[in-house]
Amino acid sequence: MDRDIELLIRPGSTRGDYRVDVVRAPTSGRPSGTLHLDVDAILDRLPELELTVLASAAHGRRAIPVQEQPLHEVGQQLFEALFSGPISGAYHASQGAVQQSGQQLRLVLRLAAPELAALPWETLYDPEDESYLCRRESLLRHIPASDYNPNPMQVDPPLRVLGIVSAPRDLPPLDTDAEKLHLTEALRPSIDEGLVELVWAPEATWDGIQAQLRNGPWHVVHFIGHGDYDVSGNEGRVALVSPQGRSHMVEASGLADLLREASPSPRLVVLNSCSSGESGQEDLFSASAAALVRGGISAVAAMQFMVSDGAAIAFARGFYGAIAAGREVDEAAGSGRRSILGLGRTLEWVTPVLYVRGGSTRLFTIARPTRPVVSAAMPPATGPTWEGAVRQPTLRAMYIEAKAKSRIQDYAGALSLLDDLLELDPDFREAVVLRDKVRGRQSALQNYRAARQAEESGDWAEAIRWYARVENDAVFPDAAERRLASELLLQVSDLQNELRYHADEGNSQAVLEVDAQLRELSPADANPDGLADRARGELAPPQPPPMAREPEPEPEPEPEPEPEPELELHAVIEHGVARVPDAEPTPVPAPQPDVTPEPNPRLQRLRRIAEERGPVRMKTSERQSIPETPVAAGAHVAPADQPETTPLLVLRHPAPVRAVAFSPDGVRLATGCDDKAARLWNTASGQQMLHLKHEGWQAWVNSVAVSPDGTRLASGCDDRVARIWDMTSGTPLLSVRHSGWLTRVYAVAWNADGTRFATASDDKSARIWDARTGAELVKVQHSALISSVAFSPDGALFATGSYDKTARVWDAATGDLAQEVRHDGLVSSVAFALGGSRLATGSYDGIARVWDVATRGQLLEVRHSRPIASVAFSPFGARLATASSDRSARVWDSSTGEPLWEGQHDDLVAAVAFSGDGTRLATGSYDKTARIWDVSSL
Repeated sequence: MDRDIELLIRPGSTRGDYRVDVVRAPTSGRPSGTLHLDVDAILDRLPELELTVLASAAHGRRAIPVQEQPLHEVGQQLFEALFSGPISGAYHASQGAVQQSGQQLRLVLRLAAPELAALPWETLYDPEDESYLCRRESLLRHIPASDYNPNPMQVDPPLRVLGIVSAPRDLPPLDTDAEKLHLTEALRPSIDEGLVELVWAPEATWDGIQAQLRNGPWHVVHFIGHGDYDVSGNEGRVALVSPQGRSHMVEASGLADLLREASPSPRLVVLNSCSSGESGQEDLFSASAAALVRGGISAVAAMQFMVSDGAAIAFARGFYGAIAAGREVDEAAGSGRRSILGLGRTLEWVTPVLYVRGGSTRLFTIARPTRPVVSAAMPPATGPTWEGAVRQPTLRAMYIEAKAKSRIQDYAGALSLLDDLLELDPDFREAVVLRDKVRGRQSALQNYRAARQAEESGDWAEAIRWYARVENDAVFPDAAERRLASELLLQVSDLQNELRYHADEGNSQAVLEVDAQLRELSPADANPDGLADRARGELAPPQPPPMAREPEPEPEPEPEPEPEPELELHAVIEHGVARVPDAEPTPVPAPQPDVTPEPNPRLQRLRRIAEERGPVRMKTSERQSIPETPVAAGAHVAPADQPETTPLLVLRHPAPVRAVAFSPDGVRLATGCDDKAARLWNTASGQQMLHLKHEGWQAWVNSVAVSPDGTRLASGCDDRVARIWDMTSGTPLLSVRHSGWLTRVYAVAWNADGTRFATASDDKSARIWDARTGAELVKVQHSALISSVAFSPDGALFATGSYDKTARVWDAATGDLAQEVRHDGLVSSVAFALGGSRLATGSYDGIARVWDVATRGQLLEVRHSRPIASVAFSPFGARLATASSDRSARVWDSSTGEPLWEGQHDDLVAAVAFSGDGTRLATGSYDKTARIWDVSSL
């Protein structure tokens, strides 16, 4: 009996509707139906699913049913959309018929709509049976192409597997020896039986792999390394190693061409690379795995999410064991999933994806070996040798040194020693155990550092997520408390937003109710912008006019009072925000408690930690987008020592403004906003000229830059994509992508002639791209998130600022490091002056500095009371502008440091930019406005 139910899914007549045809089934009848599905909504949840799956493999996790909820929801949504009406009947009838014959149903999906190929069909969840389909039956994705190899390959053991580990030095490091050891151990039973031979390619360069492929035959290629998705080419890529040791990104179609060097071509490829199973929405074969199948490989198993070492090893053990036993490839994939299930409470069984070409799933016919096998892992016992007697104390000394390095958290050093030790003696069991423990400690430390980085950048939700992974780890005793502090600050930011909403709507009573909650949580964050005081004044009963009285004689003059201490004359600093104390505010009558409540120790502890974290920089993806109510421009108190400044224009947005940039002629201003849009405005009238919506999950716009000729706009987003747009029509021209699901592009910049543009990201890399083709030209690395990037005026150099507290200057042609300068805090912004001889840097330490690029000498230092978010030179370099979370933008003399001007916002100022003639300054703020100011008189 045919055990396949094969479904062809193709686009319907309207968006979101798809036609489903049963083209094969164990039962009679070939019904058709309609699938109604919001594909974009599911695609937007892919990062959440990946986090859910990865988190399930972490130590100290909570109960799986809570974590599993996103997986369950998406899987049920897909199941109910696919198996409805006649399709449901055909599926359940086929299931029953196959079960009666003692077989297992196999679900084959032929996805003729490209956007459907990007969905996680492995999560399909049957709510009636309360089970995931891929755990109870085979599930594979069919690529409609000619079957070059309809018959299984006859294999006289061993099955030859070519292993490739690619670890370019400019990508996140891979422990090459450990990866080899893991796969070797996974295949050990089949190797010992003589069923499998594993050979490692000496190098992962194109030429090295090509040469090794000639030494075939190779039945299977197993690739371990990095992969990503090239938006511009709309195809998956894998990272090989260049002759210089850097990354050489190869499209999957190119890898298929390379594999044809083997004769015969490998029937099976396994991709253990991040994003190797990820698909684009435009090209059905954009995933690396699907492209290889289209290129002639019979079957490819890949990973649609990042995968932990434990799950990768377990999958390889189950998958190859089944292949060596003669199982069909879909059965082998199921065996690999079950091996992952054997790890315990993990959801990573959903990560493997299987693509098959044609209709054949039996790739090999493997004869049982007739020769006796001597296990390579169990050599014949011999007496002690002189070499072994001498070597054993050396190995023990290496083990003790590795243990000592681990104790002081030198995990890289410990792993290096243990790798050397295990190369000398693979059976040193204590070293194997210690190595696994050290890798676990190293992973936990990385999680903790990610939490600290998220906390320092004000991404409270991300900090909570990472701290939750290590809060039960005794090595990080402050993790639980820091998580609580982040939760407090997240609540504070939400309440402040709610309070502002009620204030805008004129609901004074609601303002006071929310303010009361704020005061209980964190008194320093209560009464933001004085809104609660204003609400109290509005609710206070009107005072009767004073009664007329007879004039009294003028009193005798009294001696002048002693001056108050100087501190009393200054504005009160509350949580980093200057507030001028009100003179005798009218209180609202309210019942007073009889006794002063005892201080809450927990809140006091949380506030102390929160204050140590620095600025409350709210991540706007966790905030509500609240429409702004118009207010008078310039409604703020000017500093006492400067004239009041009023903006020329106030451009209102529905969410915080993170980026501003003038066109070269100053006629247009570009802004980037947290509502996933960039906008173009007329700088004379304030009229909005273009609205550039960024489609994609979490596509908040962090940066905008206008090309030197004023025809193109570059934008960088939280969805790891940088885009180029036509500034006249709003047509998207190009997009490039950084690697990693959770990567954000924080900055974009053009070179002087507009032929190249640069991006900076939290994947710790900055890259230079060809602005016409999207080809990656240069890539440089920091040890932490890169927040800013800028080209020198002649384009020969480019600068980067990073959360590793350094700013670096690089050769823009080669990527070679030229200079490095350092701050005491995270570096948030960099900018070159005209001529390129000076570099300005802004930092979370509240200081902006100007440096001599040639000598690294500091030329100037200016300060704000809070972190600096952005710096910019005027066109001729005479002025320096800074933007700060103290809610001000300032202009300074770039030679003397004299403050020349200050403009105020109602929330932190995130961006600042001069017009091309230097007469106007644009600022962008979390108060949801961009403002243009006249600075022509400076």
